[in-house]
Formats: sequence, structure tokens, C-alpha cells
Amino acid sequence: MRGVIYARCSTDEKRQDVEPQLKVLREIFKRENIEFDEVWEYDSGSKHVPEKLHKTIELIKDGVYKEFLVFDLTRFSRLHPSTSSRMMDFIVSHKCRFRSYQDNIDSNDEIKWLVIKPLFQYMSWVYSKNLSEKVKLGMARAKEKGSVIGRPKGSNDKKPRSKKGYFLRKKENPLGF
Repeated sequence: MRGVIYARCSTDEKRQDVEPQLKVLREIFKRENIEFDEVWEYDSGSKHVPEKLHKTIELIKDGVYKEFLVFDLTRFSRLHPSTSSRMMDFIVSHKCRFRSYQDNIDSNDEIKWLVIKPLFQYMSWVYSKNLSEKVKLGMARAKEKGSVIGRPKGSNDKKPRSKKGYFLRKKENPLGF
């Protein structure tokens, strides 16, 4: 049986690091003698399904992995709970066990899967929305205080900033999420 660890951070490795997630998850699979691959990325989980997660789900569909392990549900997806639920159910429908370490959710535990999972998905989504609002309020407050957000005045850097992950709509998704 082969498993896969999925770790994600929203910002690049200069500001956040996936290694703390990976360290904990590696130990779980090692303790259980499960061979595994690691998939990690720095991408938003609230605007779209990140590319590497999408590819991993495709591999699950093809039967490559039988175990999927994530640190917590916010690291898996911060999309609307109904979308996250469809993705999780899709993984499980392809005979792959889904586990979230910090949330203690396991698709092999029917009570947790059917009762607790929807609650945690909803709480993760609310957390994501609240965090986004806090960041926006903080930026607005900084502007009110006179802070300049963006490039420093007189900067020679005139290149447009990357819009990766923002306002990006993928072409029709064959998996349905």
C-alpha cells in the first residue's frame, strides 16, 4: 500500500514553511510502515484547487495511492465546505483512506466521517473567511495610519506583480471541483 502526504502553505517559503507539517506526517506513515510520497506546494487553497493537489487527486483516481494524509483541513482546502466535501468524498470513493492529523478525521471512522467532518469543514471555511477579513482590515488600518503598501517610492522595479492564484479560473475540471 502506498500513501501520499499533502502539505500546503499560502505564501512562499520565505514567510511560511511546509516542513513542520511534513515532519509530523512523515512520522505517522513511518510508524505505520506505509511507503509514501510527499506533495507540497505554496499556493492559495481558498481561490481554486491548487495544481499539485489536483494532480494528486488524479493519481488517487488512477489507483496509485491508498492513503491520503494532510496536517489539517485548512491545509487541504479552504474552498466552500461543499466543494471540500466533494473532493474528500471523491478521494474516498476511489478506495483511498483520507486522514486529517490535527482534526483527527479519518474516513475509516464512520462516525467522524459522517458527523464530525462536515462540522470541521465548515469551521475551516469560517476560519479562512475570518482570516481574509482580518488581513484586509489590517491593511486598511495601515493605510489610514499613513503606511504605504506596495513598492517603495522611487523603486526601479516596474515589473507587474504575479497574479498567480488570483482571479484565475481554470478550464472545465474533469473531476468536478
